[in-house]
Amino acid sequence: MPFTQDEKIQAWPLAEHHALYDRVDTYKKGPNAQDIPDVNPDRDIYRVMMTRLIGEKPSPELRRLLEWLFTPIEMESFHLLKDLPLEDQAENVAKILDMPLNQVEDILESGFQKGVLFARDRKTRYGYRFLPRGIMQFHDGCQTNSSLDLKYGPQVFNLWNDWCYADEGESDYNSQVKRSTREGTKGRRILPAYEAILAGPDADQIQPWEDGREVINCHYRWALAHCSCRRRVSGGGMTCKRTNDQVCLQFDVAAETVILRHNREISKEESLAALTQAHRDGLIGSMEHYQTSNFYMLCFCCDCCCHHWAPHIRQHGEYQPGWRWDKSRWQVTIDQDKCIACKNKKSGKPRCIHVCQFEAIDMRDTEVVKEGKEPQIKKRAYVEPDKCWGCLSCATICPSKAIEARCVRPTTWVPEKPAYARQKRREGVLRK
Repeated sequence: MPFTQDEKIQAWPLAEHHALYDRVDTYKKGPNAQDIPDVNPDRDIYRVMMTRLIGEKPSPELRRLLEWLFTPIEMESFHLLKDLPLEDQAENVAKILDMPLNQVEDILESGFQKGVLFARDRKTRYGYRFLPRGIMQFHDGCQTNSSLDLKYGPQVFNLWNDWCYADEGESDYNSQVKRSTREGTKGRRILPAYEAILAGPDADQIQPWEDGREVINCHYRWALAHCSCRRRVSGGGMTCKRTNDQVCLQFDVAAETVILRHNREISKEESLAALTQAHRDGLIGSMEHYQTSNFYMLCFCCDCCCHHWAPHIRQHGEYQPGWRWDKSRWQVTIDQDKCIACKNKKSGKPRCIHVCQFEAIDMRDTEVVKEGKEPQIKKRAYVEPDKCWGCLSCATICPSKAIEARCVRPTTWVPEKPAYARQKRREGVLRK
């Protein structure tokens, strides 16, 4: 049974996890161990598991990461799960590898903590599956667990960063472009800042499925996870140029999983505060592109850290957000008469330009007329409508209230149902 709302979730103490990793490193298969499916002298277990993660394409960076993080016995144990029923998984793996049951249980728990195994029941660890959602689930699950970097140091992040810049940017771009071309949608939509909508003239047009308050309210458990991307680029530290916070909100079963990996359970009110601050920092929140508020994760992206964004900028020199996201229904307008050309203390840029990641705002010479004075030419902010993706961060931080949120697209812009089928879990099907 899943956790109930009132049940307290606690991870093991860090020292116990560190002792677990040390034990697993020493485990050996027994003399009567059976052959591992798909593994042969020309294709070792790391090659087999890499193929399951990314296909047949070579990736020295991913291989280094897997070899550093997992012993061959760990990889073999995870690989065996795909052909085993959900009941008695540890017992069956122990028989195949000729190992004590307690050692196999350690290996499976280690896989859960390192982010490659996911249990159907998080309390009992019943029904482990190996990365049912793909390699990016591994990217996030591995780097958000502080028990790993406190044990091993920044190496885990450096290895992930090597892979991300070598493989992820281009492959992710290509796969997203193919899907958006095939299905007419990117699958995710920009989340607008609800505070800006409520302060604007079109507040009555806000829908529950684009209202951040409803996104928070419709869940029963909330957690604030370490941001895997921001930890990756800084070796576990925090050097994001846009925010000082680790902003990755997880809900319900996803929250339960990250709490068990040393992330923090928070209240509904704290979740809403984190959402508000993310918008004020100019981070790009995104949600599934259909009429729902009930999803498991709300991340906030930036151009310096995001695994979708930063590698593509480095490789191509620019970023086209249309390959990743659909626009929100909202857009900003700027009243030049109210604009005061304010400055962000950190960057020296106008505040709206400082937070806008889509480069939709610039300063232009404008004739400013004040009563009793000669007209003057001063810099004022202008928005390029086609470049505005409707995050509305600029409207939340404008000190003169010169920026307003306007609803520019009908509700039909957002499909009632997903435009594509959710990826099915590839394994772990209970067999009779």
